[in-house]
Amino acid sequence: MFSYSQSAFFVVASMAVSMFLVAVLNRLWPISSRKLVNDVTGWQLGILGTTYGVILGFMLFTVWTDFREAEVNTNLEASSLMTVSRIGAGLPSPERETIHALGMKYAESTINEDWPAMQVQQDSSASQFVAGDMWKVLAEMKSEAAGSRSADHLANALKDLSERRNLREEEFRNRLPGILWLLLVAGAGATVGSACLLGNDNEWLHYCQVLALTFVVTVTLAAIGDLARPFEGAVSVSPVAFKRALTLMKMP
Repeated sequence: MFSYSQSAFFVVASMAVSMFLVAVLNRLWPISSRKLVNDVTGWQLGILGTTYGVILGFMLFTVWTDFREAEVNTNLEASSLMTVSRIGAGLPSPERETIHALGMKYAESTINEDWPAMQVQQDSSASQFVAGDMWKVLAEMKSEAAGSRSADHLANALKDLSERRNLREEEFRNRLPGILWLLLVAGAGATVGSACLLGNDNEWLHYCQVLALTFVVTVTLAAIGDLARPFEGAVSVSPVAFKRALTLMKMP
């Protein structure tokens, strides 16, 4: 949930810390002494790195899948809103004009109130109130014959719209459990720290190896942190589907 500059600072700072740790180890524990334990600890580092790599990859895949589902649900919510507007166009007056106005208000509330609130980790019920007004209009409709069929279609469309909005709220409130973040951060520290402990006659090659490992791990952690909250941060779901729906509803 960082901005691009914050994520870049996190990555660069982590790389600097790892380089400092290697420099301190080289001064306090000579490379020649550390090489003696490479045969003992090297295979353990391989197992640790492989295990942590699997965990990291699985977590990245999971949050990316959730992010894509949030994007799809947002598009479906906007599509449901368009369905409500189209069904409302077949209702008798004044319900037709009321549903049309409420549809535009729903899109505007979602774009101008819901999304800015979600980006700063706050709840917003603006679009929910508008949906409630739509249900009130439906409840007050007194139609006959074909009109009642339109009312049934409108009820189904409003039900789908409400379900999609509730799902968006659930996706917004969903967070990775603290125990998983503890596992990711502790695993990163253990993996990078173990790489720093290895001895290598080519000192600069060791620096490059640790630097590359730290870069990959921290960039992946930053990506997981951003994708885990699909409506916040630099990479987030945008309300472009509602903007498109609002444009269509404004057309004569």
